[in-house]
Amino acid sequence: MAHLVSFFQRLLLVAILAFALGFCWYNRSTLAIAWQLQLWQWALLLGAYIACFWLNALMACQVQWRRGTKPGLWEMLVINAYASILGYVTVFRAGFYSSKVWFFQQRYQLPITVSLGLQGWVSLVVLAANAGFALVLGLWLLLVEQASLPLLYWLLMVGTLALAGGLLLGLFYLQGLAWLPQRVDRWLSNVRTVVSGTSAAELCQLSLWALLNIPLQALAFGLLCQVFQLSIPISYLLLTAVIANLSIVIALTPGNLGVRELVLWQLLRNLDLDDNTLLSLMMVDRVVQFAVLTVISLLGYRMLNFGKETANT
Repeated sequence: MAHLVSFFQRLLLVAILAFALGFCWYNRSTLAIAWQLQLWQWALLLGAYIACFWLNALMACQVQWRRGTKPGLWEMLVINAYASILGYVTVFRAGFYSSKVWFFQQRYQLPITVSLGLQGWVSLVVLAANAGFALVLGLWLLLVEQASLPLLYWLLMVGTLALAGGLLLGLFYLQGLAWLPQRVDRWLSNVRTVVSGTSAAELCQLSLWALLNIPLQALAFGLLCQVFQLSIPISYLLLTAVIANLSIVIALTPGNLGVRELVLWQLLRNLDLDDNTLLSLMMVDRVVQFAVLTVISLLGYRMLNFGKETANT
């Protein structure tokens, strides 16, 4: 079994490398624009992206630490990087969630139903926190700055809040129904256990970490705007970050590619920006993020194996 796991890990590494090379080669002209960044801009850009990924790993670890499993923060960062890249080859984030389930099962012996419950709860908290922030910021722009936001923005924000509320209500409404398949009922029971066991302090902590991602993403996007000489107000930079996060709800394509860009274009077109420049900006943002995830995966592959060897000795 250990040999099979090792083989599968190496197969994942090869798949990630192949996809990363193909993705970067296809977008090489767009990626070349990123080299116009100065050294201090690169440091801030990469620091912002890594801090975002670190916060996501911290949220996943926090939920599991409080419930018996003890994954390392670096391990979770690498697992998230692997999963994010594999999400680029499947729709509906299937590759993202299925690969995390596999890693949790192999490394921490966490049952599939439990790991799905933990992941689903973290995702729900992140989406709800972003939607709440989007509501407050959108109303402030509408009432104070008299800004006209597209209908898609309000639909996405309200739809996310409704989805989060509906899922929570349905989670407890479906409890113990006779017609539910046993496997589904067991998974829902695990999710209910996670939700019910979450204290108000833990929920506030998770929400705070989710919200901290927004200014970090806005900072990274703003630095790229300087390279393309685009003037985007800080309020709209924050909007791009929160809307990019909420667009996961309609992840109809691998890696949400195209959907995220379309939503952001709808949001920013009121600023009278050049469409081609704006598209190039969003592609550079996408490619740089992908490159950071690839580097984390490559470094982490060896470190995860080293940790396993250390544990066995």
